[in-house]
Amino acid sequence: MLAMSTPDPTAPHSAPTLSAVAKLAGVSSITVSRVVRLPNLVAPETRGRVEAAMRELGYVPNQVAGSLASARTSSVGVLVPTIANSIFADTVQGLSDELEPLGYAVILAQSRYDAAREDRMLAALLSRRPEAIIMVGSPATEDGARLLRRAGIPIAETWELPAEPIDAVAGFDNYEAGVAVARHFVAQGRESLAFIGGDDPRATRRWNGFNDTVRAAGAKAPRRLILARNASGSVAALANLPGVDAVFAANDAHAIGFMSGLRAAGLLRHGPAAEQPVAVIGLGDLEMGRLISPSLSTIRVHGDAIGRTAAKLILTREGPRHVDLGFELVLRDSG
Repeated sequence: MLAMSTPDPTAPHSAPTLSAVAKLAGVSSITVSRVVRLPNLVAPETRGRVEAAMRELGYVPNQVAGSLASARTSSVGVLVPTIANSIFADTVQGLSDELEPLGYAVILAQSRYDAAREDRMLAALLSRRPEAIIMVGSPATEDGARLLRRAGIPIAETWELPAEPIDAVAGFDNYEAGVAVARHFVAQGRESLAFIGGDDPRATRRWNGFNDTVRAAGAKAPRRLILARNASGSVAALANLPGVDAVFAANDAHAIGFMSGLRAAGLLRHGPAAEQPVAVIGLGDLEMGRLISPSLSTIRVHGDAIGRTAAKLILTREGPRHVDLGFELVLRDSG
């Protein structure tokens, strides 16, 4: 089995210790241990001081019973927003294909697009002492970022390109994806544009690129409709977008749901994009989008390559640490 890469030796932080938490909180190490193991036995004021010190230091209790600090767990923690739809499946498959033959087990957790839950899941993953963490996106809070910076292990952020990643990043430019779709709709002569989807940071960057480009072209300002993160919420979205003639959906699941609503309203044609009363473009290039009629135009993201690249970034420190894998605008009959 290959050795996991070690963090940058110039990094200012190392994994914080229980004794460091005790010193900052002004209590004994035994009290910190009780807060971790039996919090109900500790006075609320004392417990609050200890928990604040843990957050400040980025301390995560070790849940691997009896392990030494130098022990190898041969595991990699992977945090994704959701497994409810398959948009991130290729990324998980790609990194698993790289890591599992080398003897690493992948531990998967979901944030469900909730910042507080993301912090809890990061802490839960780190408490198992993985040898690296790969996550979709960047930490939603400074507490989460602190946990990762001070973990002392390789970290890979994916599906976006933060200017200052914690360690390494493999992804694509979400803002430019929005720019590409907006330029296409404007070139088609579409006049009433909209963006539908969630309000997570990656979707928001897509919206910003879309909105900025439409406005810069002198076209009518596009509308943004924030929806629940499932396809069913987008089926009825048409009722909230009177007169719309082009829609960029934050992902293919939303696009397919919206097309179902168009079909019910009699606004879906089985011809080429130019004949569609309402053009639709998604993101993700899901297999279902290729099979439906009319076939779905989309932003193709190289999910498998993102996963494989992220795995390689945590295995070695050689080569670039900021990898842009790009995207493709794939035009089919829906738009």
